[in-house]
Amino acid sequence: MKKGREEAERGKVIAYLRSQLFPWNFVIEDVEEESIEHFVPYAIRMCEAKGIKKGTVEEGEEKAVISNELRDAMNYYLSEAGDREVVKTHGEFAADYPFAFAQSLVYTVLYQLGLTLDEVVNLNALSEFLELNIEGIKRRERFVHDLISRNETEPVRTFSKSILNRNVITSGGDYMGSVGDIVFDTNTGRVVGLMVYRDSERRKISIDDLVLNIYSQNIVLKNTELK
Repeated sequence: MKKGREEAERGKVIAYLRSQLFPWNFVIEDVEEESIEHFVPYAIRMCEAKGIKKGTVEEGEEKAVISNELRDAMNYYLSEAGDREVVKTHGEFAADYPFAFAQSLVYTVLYQLGLTLDEVVNLNALSEFLELNIEGIKRRERFVHDLISRNETEPVRTFSKSILNRNVITSGGDYMGSVGDIVFDTNTGRVVGLMVYRDSERRKISIDDLVLNIYSQNIVLKNTELK
């Protein structure tokens, strides 16, 4: 029975990823506040790793940023290796990962950009296609904002530092090397690439070609042609 529920959840995630309403369809799911509270610190670290903050994303590009980050996280979750990492890292909260982390990530990205959900998506228009509890969605966003403000006052380890020395592998599991350094855009402060070391060889790989996951011990190369 449990396996059947897990398969149904994975099928739902796949359908949501393919929907024209992506990424906002992930926001409407009903999730426990306790799960949101668990995942928000991970979403904060993800934003730190990518340098996502006010002034780093051009107006009108917010949806693209959220979509890319959310799609990467969900695709890795759907992989066999990602599924194991989620269970290992999040324990009792693993079953809530897809939608609880998704909502934590969406609201955290918007918060870091100085925006709210209704500034980037017309919730009233969206309610024509979906049955929405708009006040409930706004209440959950306020709850996440409160969690972020509380986490910002605590010593949260910078995720950028935590990825040093992690292994970089292909989607098939082949070893590419380990992270030796992080490359930042000097104008925006965003992470644009990683320096990957293997023996005496060093190579820069664009952040767009990598899947950075806060729960995985490995960083996955999206494009196998870069091997």
